[in-house]
Amino acid sequence: MKLPSTLDSRFAQFLQALPADYHQQAYEFKAFARARKIKSPLQLLQLVLAYCGLDLSLRSCAGEIAQMQGYLSDTAVKKDWKPAPLG
Repeated sequence: MKLPSTLDSRFAQFLQALPADYHQQAYEFKAFARARKIKSPLQLLQLVLAYCGLDLSLRSCAGEIAQMQGYLSDTAVKKDWKPAPLG
């Protein structure tokens, strides 16, 4: 996701604060099960932070992902990003 340079540097700092095996943990805790339109745990993390942290709409988030890899609808974002049930 192409973020403005200040946000891009903040995201890079955020990634450094994560555990080295965050990618593996995403699969282990079922935060990311398989690649569909969202290709990696990193891309999912960018999407979540854009949606929650920058308060972008799903359509805007889909547009940001689409700039990186091609077409992605807001419906695909909603389908790929299903929060795990609590409890």
